Amino acid sequence: MDYDGDGSPDNEHYTSVNAMSKEKRICHRHTPQQIQKLEAYFKECPHPNESQREAFCSVLDLGIDQVKFWFQNKRTQSKTQDERTSNILLREENKKLQLENAAMIEVLKTVTCPPCGGPPFGRDDRESNLHKMRLENAFLKTERDSLTTTKNKYQQTMLDSLTSVQRQQTFEALTSYGMNLYNQPSSLESQTIQPQLLPQMDLPQLSETAATAVEELKRLFRTDEALWVMSSIDGTYVIDQESYEKFSHSIKHFRNLSARVESSKDITVVPIEATSLIDMFLDSEKWKMLFPTIVNKAKTIHTLGSELPINENCNVLQVIWEQLHILSPLVPPREFMIVRCCQQIGEGLWIIADVSQDSQHIFNSDQASPSCYKRPSGCLIRSLPNAHTEVRWIEHVEVDHTADTHKMYRDLVSGSSGYGARRWIVTLERMCERMALSSILIMPATDWSETIPTVEGRRSVMKLGERMLKIFNEMLIMSGKVEFPQQSKCGVRISIRMNKEPGQLPGLVVTAASCLSIPLTPLQVFNCLRSKDTRHQWDVLCRGNTITETARIFTGSSGTNCITLLQPTPLWDIGQNMVQEPQKKMMVLQECYMDALGGMIVYSPLDMATMSIAAAGEVDPLNIPILPSGFTISSDNSEGTLLMLAFQILNSDENSKTRSVSEIAVDRVSRLISQTVQNIKLMLNCPPE
Repeated sequence: MDYDGDGSPDNEHYTSVNAMSKEKRICHRHTPQQIQKLEAYFKECPHPNESQREAFCSVLDLGIDQVKFWFQNKRTQSKTQDERTSNILLREENKKLQLENAAMIEVLKTVTCPPCGGPPFGRDDRESNLHKMRLENAFLKTERDSLTTTKNKYQQTMLDSLTSVQRQQTFEALTSYGMNLYNQPSSLESQTIQPQLLPQMDLPQLSETAATAVEELKRLFRTDEALWVMSSIDGTYVIDQESYEKFSHSIKHFRNLSARVESSKDITVVPIEATSLIDMFLDSEKWKMLFPTIVNKAKTIHTLGSELPINENCNVLQVIWEQLHILSPLVPPREFMIVRCCQQIGEGLWIIADVSQDSQHIFNSDQASPSCYKRPSGCLIRSLPNAHTEVRWIEHVEVDHTADTHKMYRDLVSGSSGYGARRWIVTLERMCERMALSSILIMPATDWSETIPTVEGRRSVMKLGERMLKIFNEMLIMSGKVEFPQQSKCGVRISIRMNKEPGQLPGLVVTAASCLSIPLTPLQVFNCLRSKDTRHQWDVLCRGNTITETARIFTGSSGTNCITLLQPTPLWDIGQNMVQEPQKKMMVLQECYMDALGGMIVYSPLDMATMSIAAAGEVDPLNIPILPSGFTISSDNSEGTLLMLAFQILNSDENSKTRSVSEIAVDRVSRLISQTVQNIKLMLNCPPE
C-alpha cells in the first residue's frame, strides 16, 4: 500500500510520539476546594518551609512539587498585581500633579505685585531674578567651603598641640568606643535623642492618627467572626487580611516578598488594680520594668493631655520610642516610634491603642527606613473585683526583616509565640504575680532561707534579681559587625564593650553567645540546668564540685519561678586543709522562670560580703555591681528545645583597651562557652551532630 503526504507511516509515528509528549505535559488542575485552602495558607504563610509544605500535601492530597510550584507562581502573581496597582496609583498621582501644575501656571499669569498691586513680572524679569539668586547661591557655597576649611585647619592645629600622653588617651578612648562590636546602638539610639517641640500643625495630625487607631482597635476587639479566622498552622486566631483591608482602607508599608504581616490576640486576668496597670503602661520606665524580657529600651518623647481634639474621654496621648527584643542574638530587635492613646470608654473600662508614627516629624535627623510598622494594636483593660484586672491584647504589625532572623528562630518568631500577643500576656501574668509577692509585708511560708533574715532583705534580693534579668536581656542584642570570624564560624558570637553603666561592673566586658537545638522538651532542659545536683557538670563556677542552695524566694505561683542563693562547696586539698581563701568565697545569685512559651535561667557570682549586705537590705540594690550570664529556653514548635547561652567576662586589666588583650579575652570566653556547650550536650545525652 502506498502512503503519501501526511499519511505516511513515519509521520504517523511522529504524531503519536508528539501526542504522547503532549499528554505528559498536561498540568494537573487543582480542584476549587484545593485552591481555596491554598489561598488561605498563602495569606498566613507566603513562604512555607519544607515541613509545612509536607503538611499541606497530606491535607490537600497533592504532590510536594505541586505545592512548591503553586506557591512560587502565587508569589509571582501577587508581586505583579501589587506592582500593577502601584503603577495605577502613581499614574493617577501624576495626573493630579500635572493638573495642579497647570492650575498654578494659570494663576501665575494673572498674579499681581503685593506691594503696589501692579502687573506681574514678565518672563525676562523672572529670568533676571533667577540668575541673580543663582549667583548669590554660588557665592554662599564658596563662603561655606572657606569656613569649613578654616575650621578643619584649626582643629588639626589643636590636635597637633596635644602631648603624647593626651594623644594616647584620645586614641584609647576612641578604641574603647569602637570595641562595641555587636552592641552597637540602634539607628535612633546612636544619636542623642533630642526631640523637637511639636509644631501646632502636627497636633491635629497626631490627634487624627490616635482617633483612627482607637476606633479601629475597638472594632477588632468587638468583632469575632468576619475579621478573625483560625490559623491552619498553629490553631491561633489571626486577622483575615482581605476583610481587614476592606474596612480599614490601610496600605501595605512594605512591598518586598520577604515582608509579612503578624497578627494575634489573647486574654488574661492578672492580680493588679486596673488604674495601677494603666499607670505602668503610660510611664516608659515602669513599662520597661513590667516587660523586662521584651522591652529593651523605651523613651517618652512627648506627652499631651486631653486638650487635644480627639474626644472628651481622651486621658493621655503620648509619642514613644521603644526597642523590643527577645530570645537570642540571632533574633534582630524591633524599633517603633508609636503614638499611644489611652481612653476611658466605659465605667471601669479603658482602651490603650498604639500605632506607628513617622519619626521624621519628631526628630532633627534623617532616620533609616524602618523595618517594622505597628498597625493599630493594644489592649482593652477592664477593672474586676478583688483588685484584679482583665486584659485583652491585640498585636498587629508589618515586618520586613525576615532574612535578618536566623533560620533556627525564624518559624518561632513568625508565630504567635514570638512577638505576638501571647508573649505579652504570659509576661504580664508572670510580672504581676512577681510584683504581688514582692509587696507582701511578711515572710511567705513557701520561702526558706539561711541567709535572708528580714522582709526588707527579701525585697532587696528580689530587686537585685529583677535588675539582673533586665541587664541580661539588654545584653542579648549583640547586633553589629562581626570582628572575630574564627569564633563566628564555630557558632559563637562575640561582643566587646566598655562598660560604664551605673550598677554594672566597670571596665572592658567580653560577651559570648551560642545557640543549639536539643531533642528534649523545654521543661526537661530547664529542670536539668537548674538542678543543684547536676550543676557541677556544666558550670565552671563549681569547679567540678557540688553546690549548696542556701535560700529560695518564690516569684510566682509556679514552683519553677524563683530566686535562689547558691554557694559552691569549698575546695579541699589532699590533706583535708581548706585551700579556698576567705576573700575568694563567693555566692551565686540566680533567678529562673518557666512559662507557657519557655523560660530563662540567669545568674551572677557575688562575693559573700556583698551578698550579705544585699540580703540584709542595708543598701540600694541598684548600687550593687553585677555581671549576669545565663540561658534562654524556647520551644522549637515541635518536641525539641532551642537553647541560647550567653556568658560575660570582665577584663579589668589596665591594658584591657588594647586589641591584643581583647583577643586573649575573646579566646578565653569563646573556649569557655564552647566547653560549656559540650558539657551540656553530654549531660543531656544529646546525639552527636
